[in-house]
Parts: sequence; C-alpha cells; structure tokens
Amino acid sequence: MMLSFVLSGLMLTGFAQEKKELKSDTKEINAPMHKHSKDRKHSGLRNKNPEEWAKIKTDRMDQKLKFTDQQRKEVYAFHLKQAQDHKKIAAERKLYREKMRKQRTADHKKMMALLTPEQQKTLKDSYAENHKMRKEHWRKDRQMRKGDFQKDVNEQAGDADAKTT
Repeated sequence: MMLSFVLSGLMLTGFAQEKKELKSDTKEINAPMHKHSKDRKHSGLRNKNPEEWAKIKTDRMDQKLKFTDQQRKEVYAFHLKQAQDHKKIAAERKLYREKMRKQRTADHKKMMALLTPEQQKTLKDSYAENHKMRKEHWRKDRQMRKGDFQKDVNEQAGDADAKTT
C-alpha cells in the first residue's frame, strides 16, 4: 500500500517536471494572437517597444501566411505604425485618467467642505455601503462565471427550506 503511494508520487512529480520543461521551450512567437483569460500569454507584448511589437506580430503572421519579402516589409511597416499609434493613445489615456482622478479628489474635498460633520458621516457611510454592495455584486458575478452560482442558489434554497421546517 505504502509502495503504491510512493510510486504514484514519483510519477506525478515526473509529469510536473515534463510539463514545466515544455512551457520553458515555447517561444513568444508561438503565443496566441488573441488574449485568453486563462493563459495571459498576450501580456508579454505589453512591455515591448513598438519595433519589437511590430516584429513579433509580423513574425507570427508570416509563419501562417508565408509573406513575400515585399509583403513582409509592408506588413512590418503597418504594424510599426499601428504600435506607435497605440502607444501614443495609451499615454494620452493614462494622462486623462490621472487628470480625472485629481479632479474627483478635488471635487470630493469641495463637497465635504459644504457639508456639516453629521452629513459628512452619513455620506461616508453611504460610500461604504455602496462599496460593500459593489463588492458583493462582483463576487456573485464571478461565481456565476465560474459555474458556482447554481451551487450557491441551491445552498440558499436548502437553508430556506430548513428554516421553514
């Protein structure tokens, strides 16, 4: 009995090591073109400069489409322009978010200055309640996406039946 546990443990560690070696052998180019929530392989492009980004995207497409030299140059130029535009837009978006965050903070301070201490407390309690509700909604939404929602509903129905009897 003990021998079977030891052997199964050794087999599992062997499979885990094989899987780890396979993952380290894969290259960026083989990463999928679309973002997948489980793999998150696409995030590797996030830290690349536009030239690297364009090269990786062009190489991926070239593997499947077998470009001519002229097509490869044109596709690379297209991807480079696209990457530069995306980087510029992302920088603008970051500045806008920072500006809006500062504006909301300033507006909140102005609003609090207009209220009495009792009203301030009521408003803060309201914010806390809203935060709690959003967090609960997010948790339920996540459960629903995972398929746990049905289990949770069944448990609540079972609890309600138990209370009535």
